[in-house]
Amino acid sequence: MTNLKQKVEEKILFSPVTEEEKAHLVRITNILKLKRRGDWQAVAEMVSLLPANAEKSFKRVHSVNHKTVVNALEKVIESRQQFLAK
Repeated sequence: MTNLKQKVEEKILFSPVTEEEKAHLVRITNILKLKRRGDWQAVAEMVSLLPANAEKSFKRVHSVNHKTVVNALEKVIESRQQFLAK
């Protein structure tokens, strides 16, 4: 499990300084762990980006589209979880 955690944290280009930034890093790390194949395509369609650009915007915390992509990926994951719960 620690190996997976290290791989996830290596993908995010961000070094938190404040407590708020640390909380955001935990949030996006947890979101990334729940991501499944095809999610970037769904996010890209929601925010009008290419899938690769959506992924890069997610990983680059200071990107212009970061917050939009994070929220969209969160919605995709929540929708899938609600669908599977039924």
